[in-house]
Amino acid sequence: MRARATAAVALVAALALAACSVVLLLAVHTNLVDSAQRAARDHMEQAADRLGSGTSVSEVRAALPDVTVVSDTGPGATTTTQAPGNGTSASVDTASGTVLVQAYPNFTPAHTAVVTLAWTLGPCIALLVVLMACLTWYAMGRALRPVESIRAEFADITAHSLQNRVPVPGSGDEVALLAETMNGTLDQLQRAVGRLRTFTSDASHELRAPLTTLKARLELAVARPDSAVWPAVGREALRDTVQLEEIVADLLLLARLDARQPLKLQPLSLTDLLRQTVADRHPHRPVVLVTDDHPDEDDVLGSRTALARLFTNLLDNGLRHADSGVTVEIRHSGHELTAEVRDDGPGIEEADRERVFDRFTRLDNARTRTAGGTGLGLAIARDIATAHGGTLTALPPRAGDRGARLVLALPSAASLTHSREGRTTGR
Repeated sequence: MRARATAAVALVAALALAACSVVLLLAVHTNLVDSAQRAARDHMEQAADRLGSGTSVSEVRAALPDVTVVSDTGPGATTTTQAPGNGTSASVDTASGTVLVQAYPNFTPAHTAVVTLAWTLGPCIALLVVLMACLTWYAMGRALRPVESIRAEFADITAHSLQNRVPVPGSGDEVALLAETMNGTLDQLQRAVGRLRTFTSDASHELRAPLTTLKARLELAVARPDSAVWPAVGREALRDTVQLEEIVADLLLLARLDARQPLKLQPLSLTDLLRQTVADRHPHRPVVLVTDDHPDEDDVLGSRTALARLFTNLLDNGLRHADSGVTVEIRHSGHELTAEVRDDGPGIEEADRERVFDRFTRLDNARTRTAGGTGLGLAIARDIATAHGGTLTALPPRAGDRGARLVLALPSAASLTHSREGRTTGR
């Protein structure tokens, strides 16, 4: 890039200087030629005046050597005519008869001056082109030096040195903005890789525990086949397999959510979807649904499958910790719909209200994995809410209440439609 820029500047400078030199040479040549022609005409007129006043031909020739006087026998007045070539001539009546006075311009000085100027301009143009090329090379080097530093530092960054950052020049120009953008991207990449490593470690641990249990039970039964109760062994093995299946299914769902695959959105009634979810998953569990006076209509744009999974996870979490039951309250407010899931269990400590959405998080360390689930339910629920343009947060219980309070906020279908129409109109 540096060499190409230098070559381009040198070529443009050479062409521009060459064009200016040609114009200058033409102007100088034209001026000198006009001067020579005017001088020849003046000398011819002086010679004619002297001859007309009685000065002898020899004296005129001595005074004006570039004038030619030719005898002519034909009488006539003094007239000026164009001589052959670039000269001028005049017929003058003298005492000895009519003579023809001719003068030709001397173009030799003009040609000599133009040639000398051309030979002078050539080295000067070459020197200027070389000087501009050197300045361009130096300036491009200084401009690209931060880019080279950024490239060298970025080339040394690997998966094990994501904490390194590229240098940001203090120029405040586009190169500095590029460096800041790259550092921001590295920050995001470092966080993503950190989450991936933590997730991989946690997933390996979660998968290893039921596998180890399943293996130990089968090895014990095989070691003592006569005393083993095979139906019980089969039931325990099936329970461990189901747990493994649940973990793998949750991991696959998280992978799809992390890939930001587009959801198949359709108009849905949040109230109807919640009723259907309760009827399908918890028909005989203590779940109370509270709604406002808003009509049951298609009030959100979302994926039926994904939102059903979100509510299922929230209800499973609430029922797992509730002492007597779970209450779900749906409210319509302006351009937003809110679904609040409350239970009357031990609740969530303030310090854990954000950590509860981390993957493989179990706040009760004493409970078993079978009783506590996979630790991915709330993480999946928040990712689904985010994919729908909403939020899922853990808030403190209302005054006089106890237990956990999870609040889901989703944009209404009307607000999403207006937003899309506004973007279309803006285009």
